[in-house]
Amino acid sequence: MVRSVTGASVLGGLRVAVTRSGARDPGDPLVRILRRAGATPLPVPLTRTAPPGDPGVLERAVLHLPGYDWLVVTSARTVVPLVQAIRAAGVRAEDARAGGLRICAVGPRTGKVLARAGLAPDVLPERFNAEGVVRSILAEQRGRPPRVLFPRAEEGRETIPRQLRRAGAEVRLVAAYRTLAVPGAGAQLAALVATGEVDALTFTAPSGARLFVEAWTERRGTGPVDGRADRLGIPAGIGILALGPSTADALRARGLAVDRVAEPYTFTGLLSALAEWVTASG
Repeated sequence: MVRSVTGASVLGGLRVAVTRSGARDPGDPLVRILRRAGATPLPVPLTRTAPPGDPGVLERAVLHLPGYDWLVVTSARTVVPLVQAIRAAGVRAEDARAGGLRICAVGPRTGKVLARAGLAPDVLPERFNAEGVVRSILAEQRGRPPRVLFPRAEEGRETIPRQLRRAGAEVRLVAAYRTLAVPGAGAQLAALVATGEVDALTFTAPSGARLFVEAWTERRGTGPVDGRADRLGIPAGIGILALGPSTADALRARGLAVDRVAEPYTFTGLLSALAEWVTASG
């Protein structure tokens, strides 16, 4: 819940850069939630999604859907290509579920998108991150090690498959989509920061975080402007916020301090983090 001062949201008029793929879509959920809170979203998507290098790999994988114990979905962007692949393969998801397949979604938004597609999740982890997914699956599994189908981004992190395999699980990784840089978007966002046209930067994925830091570093040259090396020259009055720990780690690994990390790791959590940062910074 975003707090208010004398009836007005503390985010009123705050210019917030939205860097996630699809940010220019009028229906983008983060853009929508920011507008409702009184902020002014500045959509600058740093990445876009595209089909994987081999578009048929997902269809071939779902042919064996009934043989898996778990289907793991960690991004809402996986849902559309997943459903398309299931239909193209002629597989009945309800038959697979009747045979014991269970679905784990990383969080409530992904769960809602799955449910709308007829694939309502059986499990949502208490913590909306990779470790939460792994704990949830292992806690539910009984008997033999689980067989897991994990469609994801082509360049996805290895945390979930690595931890599941250590526990004895058989994990099939398959690319559902890939993430590509939007040409010139990093430079555009860096220019907004340099000219003082943005109050807060929000990052929802490590890929976007990396692209911005690279573009900002290239633009500014050398030497911190605000006197703090961990700001990389970004003025102290500009907030830097991450949706989750992996995105925050990507920023810190490149030398950029993070003002707030959303808790929980949802868009609502990011909105609350923005409000906390505004209140704390005055």
